[in-house]
Amino acid sequence: GRVPSTMRAAVVRAFGGPEVVRVATDVPVPRLAPDEVLVRVAAASVSPLDARVRAGYARALYAPMLPLILGRDVSGEVVARGDNARAFPIGAQVFGALSPVQPRGAHAEFVAVTEAHLAPKPKTWTHAQAAAVPFAALTAWRALFTDAHLKKGERLLINGLGSTVGGLAAQLARAKGAAAVAGSVGKRSRARVAESLGIENDHMWTYDEKNARDGSVLKSLNAAAEHFAWEPFDVALDLVGDGKKNSERTLARLLRRGQGRLVTAHGDLARLVGEFGVARGAAAASVELARKKVLFRVNEDVSYTWSVMRQDAEAMRRIGEYACEGVLIPPRVETMALADAADAHRATEAGTTPGKIVLEP
Repeated sequence: GRVPSTMRAAVVRAFGGPEVVRVATDVPVPRLAPDEVLVRVAAASVSPLDARVRAGYARALYAPMLPLILGRDVSGEVVARGDNARAFPIGAQVFGALSPVQPRGAHAEFVAVTEAHLAPKPKTWTHAQAAAVPFAALTAWRALFTDAHLKKGERLLINGLGSTVGGLAAQLARAKGAAAVAGSVGKRSRARVAESLGIENDHMWTYDEKNARDGSVLKSLNAAAEHFAWEPFDVALDLVGDGKKNSERTLARLLRRGQGRLVTAHGDLARLVGEFGVARGAAAASVELARKKVLFRVNEDVSYTWSVMRQDAEAMRRIGEYACEGVLIPPRVETMALADAADAHRATEAGTTPGKIVLEP
């Protein structure tokens, strides 16, 4: 049908608690750049990043963009095309991820997306399932293949296997021919993770979610490594991070000396940018990263880097193909109405929902 001039959207006008997310009814529908398409949103996920940005994380970066519409994942239907957009016909069902710094996200009835960053939605997936995957899958892809250069036949260790990114990382590594994948899961999600990802019990270490902060995760990791006599790993992916960064040292010690690569999704780039502004923060971050690279090479003889999600058209195309081929299993989803966006933020922060929370306009 005809595209209206205004739409409903969950808008953040100031940083704060979940209550700052308010649904407005008169938001202008985005205008299209030549290479963009307009997607009528069928589903958009609420990620931990959305909740952190709303609360004021990397404030220096996001403050100039207020008012913000959050939402980095979308699944829906192409309803209009920019002058140069030719990849998808009107009516095509697509899914994809938006840039982490796009001020007008997918928590709305319509969103403008560069067509290169969309892929055909798998026919066997619901829109809600499709909306739970792209940003997390691209985060995993970049960490594993762009930053860690994971190759066929190598062994991968994931701290945070129970997370959406962790589960997708395990599946992508397998699809690329990793020899073994091991990881950490909370007690409550262990059985589900084992079953859905097909990861053997001797390749998992569990911890109690209730006191996961007190180093018990690392204790149980060391115990598992000894108990199961794990061979050294080629790549370790830290999706948990901890304030004290003990997890990084523990993971580094389980890597192959000389060849091992440690990649963390919890580098200090965003924190430093939030503290010092973009230019000074980025400069401070490059100094900090250089220091850590030397530290890990000297002390543990492994390489070390931070991974930050970027849009990647080629990776999105491959992720779309894997999804359509049935290689990727979508995570469990819990749907909520766009009108309940504030509650969706509360639930995402509480972390009590077993799956990914997805808004349906």
